[in-house]
Amino acid sequence: MSRNHTRRNLLKTLALAPLAKLGLAWSAPTAARGLPQRGELHAPQLSTLHGHNDAWIEIRPDHLRHNAARIHRKVEGRPVLAVIKNDGYGMGLVNSARALEGVDGIAGFGVVKLNEAMTLRDHGIKGPILLMGPAEENELEEALRSDITPMVFRPSGRMLERLARRLDRPVRVEVKVDSGLGRLGVRDENGVDFYRDLAEREGVHIQGSMITFSEDRDHDMEQKRRFEALMGRLKEAGIDHGRLHAASTTPLIRYPEAWYDMVRPGMGLYGVYPQAEQREEAWLDLKPAFAVRCRVIDLRDLKKGQSAGYGRAFVAERDTRIATLPIGHADGWQRRAAGCATVRINDRHYPVVGSVSASHSLVEVGRDSDVGVGDVVTLFDWQEDSRPEKIAYACDISVYDLLMHFSPRLPRYQAT
Repeated sequence: MSRNHTRRNLLKTLALAPLAKLGLAWSAPTAARGLPQRGELHAPQLSTLHGHNDAWIEIRPDHLRHNAARIHRKVEGRPVLAVIKNDGYGMGLVNSARALEGVDGIAGFGVVKLNEAMTLRDHGIKGPILLMGPAEENELEEALRSDITPMVFRPSGRMLERLARRLDRPVRVEVKVDSGLGRLGVRDENGVDFYRDLAEREGVHIQGSMITFSEDRDHDMEQKRRFEALMGRLKEAGIDHGRLHAASTTPLIRYPEAWYDMVRPGMGLYGVYPQAEQREEAWLDLKPAFAVRCRVIDLRDLKKGQSAGYGRAFVAERDTRIATLPIGHADGWQRRAAGCATVRINDRHYPVVGSVSASHSLVEVGRDSDVGVGDVVTLFDWQEDSRPEKIAYACDISVYDLLMHFSPRLPRYQAT
């Protein structure tokens, strides 16, 4: 039996989906697949049985597809590389790919980790995949055998030529250029020599070229100028740079002149605007594609002066009632939510108070509310008054921090 076949069978076993609570169970958290690592520990799989009172994430694949269509229309029909890195921005890597594969305008998927790229293949995703992170030669060979395109930014022509001979077929790559972000990429001033080395290698094909903007308006324009200057020098040298792409969600909204041949949104596909003012700028009508919910597990009446939480974080200023929620910072809920965020219970909003502990949060519902134990609590969802941007703005945190840290232990369900 082949190594790949064995791995695929193992992954199918590990990827058992939990039972549905509020709809059809969609996909278990991403299972790991990768090359053996030195000293790698294999933790036992947790049970897929979740308790009635566990917090959960609901997913709207129809909203994902809606957002993809809106973005595709905004960029005047250019291809969209769907960036679903970091476990699909909290929604689930495979969930995201399954919802978007085959959607008009989606040209493929972008991920950062080799494990993510291989997981997509192991779960039957057929579309193009761009690996936007580093990999060693043996890892690249594994990726290339699975028809995954690597992004290159270090001198690697000799290695890629060797892999092309070994695989007996051309190797396609995309070049990451650093035009000013200062993170990854060949520096634009060294770009011609870097590209020439790749172009002259037998069996190596430059499929595309890319940059990442700093998202500082003035500096972005300088980055754009330097990138385009390098592409011009390559053209003069007779070197094909392939398709050009630079625009993630924020540049996509801000800079139509940087749409180039393709765009690569991430957060926007999930229906969330990275910055508050972009909702008015974009005219995109993006719909949040997932919600986080839990249930009230306890209610406590407090008299004025009584307290709740570690360190007496909440002290009642009047006679009141506190609801305890079974979600905390170990689940990915933000510590900073206490004192600024509100949650929705029975169509009313109540403040998060005290402190967010590892496993619990406190909400002041007051003595006159009709909140009961077992009532569903919405931290955020796709309703206008409960969008994730509202919490991010109120608590002065990034939407990325709010959305991308929810634990893979939380079950994901497809909303009905």
